[in-house]
Amino acid sequence: MNEATILNKFLAVVTPKMHKVRRASLASSVNSLLRGANASVTSIGRGICSGAYEKHRIKRADRLLSNKHVQSDALTIYGALYNQFVGNSLRPIILIDWSDLDTHKGCFLLRASVACNGRGVAIYQEIHDVSTKETPRTHKAFLVKLSTIINQQATPIIVTDAGYKTVWFREVKALGWDFAGRVRKPMMYVNKKQEWEHIDELYKQAKRRPNSFNGQICRSRPLACTLVLFKGKNKGRHSLTQHNIQRQSKCSKVHAKGATDPWLIATSLPRTKHTAKKLVTIYKMRMQIEEEFRDIKSSLFGLGFEHHKSRCIKRIAVLILIATLASILANIIGLAMTLAGVHKRYQANTLKTRRVLSFHYLGLRGYVDKYFTLLTGQYEIAVTHIRHMINENSYD
Repeated sequence: MNEATILNKFLAVVTPKMHKVRRASLASSVNSLLRGANASVTSIGRGICSGAYEKHRIKRADRLLSNKHVQSDALTIYGALYNQFVGNSLRPIILIDWSDLDTHKGCFLLRASVACNGRGVAIYQEIHDVSTKETPRTHKAFLVKLSTIINQQATPIIVTDAGYKTVWFREVKALGWDFAGRVRKPMMYVNKKQEWEHIDELYKQAKRRPNSFNGQICRSRPLACTLVLFKGKNKGRHSLTQHNIQRQSKCSKVHAKGATDPWLIATSLPRTKHTAKKLVTIYKMRMQIEEEFRDIKSSLFGLGFEHHKSRCIKRIAVLILIATLASILANIIGLAMTLAGVHKRYQANTLKTRRVLSFHYLGLRGYVDKYFTLLTGQYEIAVTHIRHMINENSYD
């Protein structure tokens, strides 16, 4: 593929103020990832296309991670990503979640992505260690920095899972934004008799048809909000051992029980006759950010960030930025290939009724295919298509 043309066009937009030498170094690392390297310093360095010895290529990648200018440019790059894909959208849906970046629980990723079809687009993220993970101070600072990226005329809807409590909801409202987050045990709510009751009682009323009502949550410091109750159809999934037997561990049973709980979604959006259905649709989009994490961390399906051995938070922040840029570009290329009708060439089957491969995986395959050429016009159409999908997913 004509990867140099497409990569340089992408980076020119998202790194408008970066020095050309640093941009060239960044491009070589992103190119290495897209050509099959894992998201670790040594793997990226070995994959850099250069006439230098591997040792010097690895040092080149190492210096990029330690570059203070690249570290300070990160916020500008995320702002450029927002302007490129979200632009002037007034009601974008923004998904926020935490993710472990390694098996020994040394560093954690806090990411904000704007909802799109298939995969979200990361617009801001931070790296934290265990001492600052999931603290109110961290959450507040994250929202403040996010507000500098988002269009000041926009009123986004912040979608989170049950790990974010009423303190988070109040911080979101303080910025003039709306929130939509799941509420789980042991939270309490005010029932029709104006009495505080455990949400277990609400769970018993859940049905396939979503229902909305006005209420309050958090007995110690009540928060008025709209509540949406919904019980989805059981998907019949089971976690199996290598012997194809259902897991019986305590951890597996706890997760299985939690998956059967109905959805109780708290939101600051006003209650209308369409609120319940819209909120369920919005909350279903939250899975997009989980798939983004897989695209970056998995060595089987993505960029292999799980193999990184870095310990410095600032260096990991640059490494995750490189992986994010590579992932977004892979999605753009995969979408462009699908719109051009060439995606079926990469399937292992002849299925024509639906798309088999994700945009991300398809983009990685197309990037290394020397017989495939992506026209600049096709690339621009794909970017415009992503912008339209984000606008279509916006709340109205």
